[in-house]
Amino acid sequence: METDKKSIILNLYCDEIKEYPLKIPFINTFEKWTYIGMLIVPEFISDKLYKDLINLRCLSQPPKPWGSCSEPCPYHNLNNTEIHYQNTDDSIKYKIASNWVKYWLDDRENIYFYILGINLTKLDLDKFGPKKQKDKHSTIYNRFFRTALKRALKTYFRDYDNIIVKNIFHDKGNAEYHEYFPWHSIYKLQSEEDKIYFANNHIKFINSDHRKPDGDPVHSQFIQFIDIILGCFANSLHLNATSKNKYSLTVSAFPIISRIIKNPNNPNSRYNYYKRQMVQFFPKEDLKGMDEQSLEYRYKKLNQFYTNRELPIERKINGQLSIFDF
Repeated sequence: METDKKSIILNLYCDEIKEYPLKIPFINTFEKWTYIGMLIVPEFISDKLYKDLINLRCLSQPPKPWGSCSEPCPYHNLNNTEIHYQNTDDSIKYKIASNWVKYWLDDRENIYFYILGINLTKLDLDKFGPKKQKDKHSTIYNRFFRTALKRALKTYFRDYDNIIVKNIFHDKGNAEYHEYFPWHSIYKLQSEEDKIYFANNHIKFINSDHRKPDGDPVHSQFIQFIDIILGCFANSLHLNATSKNKYSLTVSAFPIISRIIKNPNNPNSRYNYYKRQMVQFFPKEDLKGMDEQSLEYRYKKLNQFYTNRELPIERKINGQLSIFDF
């Protein structure tokens, strides 16, 4: 008798940072990076994760469950705001984002995400559409979005016989209007992978502001959450956002960020991020101009994804943090 197959149902929440500059020390030049962030929420976790995040919007002391005030709370509307890493100079947004970062560090089982950083400076742009094509970034983003989606699903949920993606939600932006992006990754993976299924053959684009008509009271919260996580990683790697609040958020997240980047396969970390949270980068080598038939090219092409990168913020906070037991 055939044993019952194990299935898992997921929703994905996606955000991006586009063409983010990285100054290369000593040689006075810059690289450009794009980051894709995916929060993966198993359906059986969704309600708990949503309630936890929304309850952390309450800034009263002691905190109360969201919406439980016996009388109209003067702070409710202020706290019911869109949380975005770039806007955390606002004190209320910063306090809520800080609560979310602490929740991320305290969590041991509910938060799954995958982040892919693409070094645009090392890509051969001629391989992403005709030379005369002006918007190369959309083609690049479409190609690597599929890569990120495939790696996330197959890394975290490989033990399941059926991986069912109920919906992919993406923050509204230019990708919504791309000829291929809303459907192409789903179509390709559906045809290539035997155990990955999509209940919806198009990505859903929603406003990350849950208060807007084109936002969603639940799903937009998750896009805001991955935005905060993605912002903390990007600032650790680039140190471009140096305002007090953004710096403080990044420093708060540094203990887990440094571990994920420097020791991604550690199953014994007290943060329990292994097979739940991963950041990868591409490409490791600049292959532009190399002979594609050469052994060197073929070897380097096979080893282009990597995880360990320098964290400029570590130099800035050196001496302020304890030595971590990786």
